[in-house]
Amino acid sequence: MRKLYLVRHGQTLFNLRGKTQGWCDSPLTELGIKQAKITRGFFEDNNIKIDEVYSSTSERAIDTASIISDLPIKTLKGLKEWNFGKMEGEPEDLQKVPRHEGQMTHENFFVPFGGESDVELLERFSGTIDDIVENSHAENILCVSHGGALWVYYLSKVAEKDNEDAQYFGNCCILEFNISDDNEIKYVDIHNPAKGKN
Repeated sequence: MRKLYLVRHGQTLFNLRGKTQGWCDSPLTELGIKQAKITRGFFEDNNIKIDEVYSSTSERAIDTASIISDLPIKTLKGLKEWNFGKMEGEPEDLQKVPRHEGQMTHENFFVPFGGESDVELLERFSGTIDDIVENSHAENILCVSHGGALWVYYLSKVAEKDNEDAQYFGNCCILEFNISDDNEIKYVDIHNPAKGKN
């Protein structure tokens, strides 16, 4: 069975400072580097041999990928985080919008600020993942991306959605998927080897 592993980057300076970070970037912190090393250990300890590595073009994702694997990294803009428009670099508390029943993302909140809707993000991200899977013959594919993008993709793949799942999307969380013979991508599990290891 072919596998797809989607990993969120390690903690960054903007994560630490509580700043909105989509298409803008900031470096990994010492903790973020440690988280990436722990994630590498997860794959090694579980005898998972990564055969191909992809990353968002953002430095924080590339640096995380380079710590997790020694393989060459193929960077793709389609794996970038949600584009938050003029909210980029602003305090995160400015983007906390009231939730109505059933809402699990920011939906169209960032559109008036020049950013993406969740539908636009999912189309971009999902299309990129589909292209990777369809054009790769690797057994175990690693893609390093971002929390918002991974959350929206996760919601599209899980039948029973629960807001509480958001607590598991910490830095360097790993989303595991199976890839069928006809390239159908099915969610399996989430792993948090770096959670609580400061």
